[in-house]
Amino acid sequence: MKFKETEIINLVIAGTAGQGVITLKRLIEFAAQKAGVEACFGAEQHGLAQREGAIISHTRYQKCLTKNPRHNLQSSLICIGDADLYICMEPVEALRQGIYASNKTVFALNSRTIPGIMIAANLEEYTPLKKIVEFLNLYTDKVYYMNATKLALEEFNQNQQVNIVMLGFAIPTGRIPFIEIEHYEEVIKERLPDIDSNIKALHLGIEKGKEIISISKVN
Repeated sequence: MKFKETEIINLVIAGTAGQGVITLKRLIEFAAQKAGVEACFGAEQHGLAQREGAIISHTRYQKCLTKNPRHNLQSSLICIGDADLYICMEPVEALRQGIYASNKTVFALNSRTIPGIMIAANLEEYTPLKKIVEFLNLYTDKVYYMNATKLALEEFNQNQQVNIVMLGFAIPTGRIPFIEIEHYEEVIKERLPDIDSNIKALHLGIEKGKEIISISKVN
């Protein structure tokens, strides 16, 4: 999908506490500034972060403003059904926050589950990944998933790079336009610890995203 420079890009990032949702949101926004976008707004909801609660963020940006202010970015909140991309750090959060999706939306999911308290207490059942994908396919056929947590554990012996892996995974979808890889690398160098591991995580995600999206197109 080719975006015009005057279009408003709408990104949703969803997950649970400790998965780096807010860090990833801000990384994308700082990278957008590096790319010279003329407007970039964001909003985040993380009041339950210390209680294993759901976290969601909105990032919106516009590469070039128009002469008509009514067509320019004015709000940090995405309208229902207007998300271009979901980056979901935990699969069931894609369902919880699904009101922003439509047939134009692309989903990039981390397939590693984090059962909530009610599920751990055997009071509810976790929705299987296959069923989650089936639900999301009611919105769009562009649903891509990988086990980013497993990849991070294998490569780095920890899961702190999962959010950066997922960013890389989402880049080949083409739904984060006008921001180049070097812009993300610059922000990582400036704002994140363990620079080498995070840059490696970004490229691992990109490689995996290209592979999965390519296979999906063939099928």
